[in-house]
Amino acid sequence: MHHRCFNYAVFPAHIEELRTSYHHIKNHFQRKDDNIKITLLERQGLPGIREKHSCQFLKEMLNFYLKDVIPAAKTNKRIINKHISKIGNALHELNENVQNCHHFFNCELCSCNRSSYFKNIHQTFKQLQIQGVYKAMGELNAFIDWIWNYINLKRR
Repeated sequence: MHHRCFNYAVFPAHIEELRTSYHHIKNHFQRKDDNIKITLLERQGLPGIREKHSCQFLKEMLNFYLKDVIPAAKTNKRIINKHISKIGNALHELNENVQNCHHFFNCELCSCNRSSYFKNIHQTFKQLQIQGVYKAMGELNAFIDWIWNYINLKRR
């Protein structure tokens, strides 16, 4: 099934870009994260992909990475920044798709209340300060996997 507003042909390429770029930066950020007892994106802390707040969570997380995490993750290492930019671009493309595809994603135009999942992530992120950025970048793979599963569920 092809949906007009969401292009499945490019979706796997965006996920591949995210995974590849993540692979290049994960060690950099995981080494800086010295707070291993705390996780932001533990898989059991993410909403189930069938839950009614899943779309809201996706929008919140995309916005979170684009506004809070990616800009703060920039380093003095050009190669790391190149991959951070690629991650940002792929997330931006996905974010535009989500904004334009409310029917497909079964999203309400305004869910003005934050999901409890996102509230917990954001609160921990703020408490950790710069360590929160390291953690969000180091654990990005959990969110990438969640996106992959969520969109493939929507596709069926």
